[in-house]
Amino acid sequence: MRVFLFAVALVLAVLGCSDGKLNFLLVFWGDHEESSSSRERIQKEPKSSSSAPILSSSSIIIINSSSSISSSSVDSSSDSSSSEEMPSYSSAEEPPVLSSSSSSKGVRSSSSKTDSNGNTYVDYPTLNEGAAGVQKGWASRYWDGCKQDCSWLHKNKGIKPFRICKNCDKTNKEISTYFKRPDWSEWFTGYDGVESSCTGGKAYACWDMAPIAINDTLAYGFAAVNPDVIECGACYQLEFDGNWHSNPNPRPTNRAIKGKTMIVMASNIGGVELNQFDIMIPGGGTGDFDSFSNQLGIKNTDWKMGQEDVTFGGLLTNCLYDGINMVLGLNGANAIRDGSHRANLEQWQECLRIGCKRIFSNKAKELYDGCLWHVDWFMAADNPTLYYKKVDCPKYLIDKYTSSIDTEPPALPENPNVPCLINGNDCRQMGWW
Repeated sequence: MRVFLFAVALVLAVLGCSDGKLNFLLVFWGDHEESSSSRERIQKEPKSSSSAPILSSSSIIIINSSSSISSSSVDSSSDSSSSEEMPSYSSAEEPPVLSSSSSSKGVRSSSSKTDSNGNTYVDYPTLNEGAAGVQKGWASRYWDGCKQDCSWLHKNKGIKPFRICKNCDKTNKEISTYFKRPDWSEWFTGYDGVESSCTGGKAYACWDMAPIAINDTLAYGFAAVNPDVIECGACYQLEFDGNWHSNPNPRPTNRAIKGKTMIVMASNIGGVELNQFDIMIPGGGTGDFDSFSNQLGIKNTDWKMGQEDVTFGGLLTNCLYDGINMVLGLNGANAIRDGSHRANLEQWQECLRIGCKRIFSNKAKELYDGCLWHVDWFMAADNPTLYYKKVDCPKYLIDKYTSSIDTEPPALPENPNVPCLINGNDCRQMGWW
């Protein structure tokens, strides 16, 4: 009986506190549900490892939508949203993932940035197909050593402010682009351009016009363009799309530069198509008017290994077909089956690197670095396709392009009745005054 009375008393005490306990249980249950809900949201975010600790809601990092994220940070189990079909390559042939400075279509901003040396550069916006001013094109390569076409006075007609492309002598010392004609007199005024090394003269392309990487996705350089569309000193943004002008199935080298941007300044003309940019790359091909071999003190045949003609392909052409086996010293069971058609990205790069070292390692640093740019930034790409658009020129290219000797247009004769010619053209029709 005593036990029964104690039990009844205990039940009454509990019932008297039931509201408080019920509220406590509801609070606990609510916290538990919120915590589970938070974990579910976090688990939907990309995970760096399976052992990563569960974060509280206060420790979630918010990533600005304008920031770019390396694809290596995305959960590999996620389904890709791309429907693009790529050729089948082995895993060793896959191009490397670009660093966080790269971005997807329509994400990269156009704000100014500063590199590790304190130099300011523009982070150019992505070129979208069909956007205003954006066209489709492709890039080739050359370095023949010739005087740049934009170093001729009469090729700069009407361009203001006056700015003429510099040229250098055989030792790479900058020289004047034009001179007074020997028949200069009070009755006649005449100017002629310094003759090109490719036609027996002493004017060469200057070595600091070789391409340079600004960061892993932006580079600067110079290019020859079609003579019908050239505007000396104009700049173009080239954005490589990962494809190959020569074949619908791009090599891994071309795929590796997808999304990279290059700003080129027009400095020369060539036998190129309307939408073609012939980029100046040391070792990129000496062309029909080779003065570069003479400048380097080598024979024209020194460029090639094996039977391939490298006149219009340069050092990379040595790696075509079975040439890559010869350059890399591969034979027998180690040889690459079908030569370059089965070579992976690293093999292409190494083959070109060997060529750069063979020709330029004991030459000028600008030339060697420019050739290695083709290896390390341009990923040994061959005739890649691209989107392009005319843009303002960065200061770096303007400085490398502009003559430091000829900073003003040639003077007109004081007497308007005195004839004045520039390479056979009327001085007064040049449009600088």
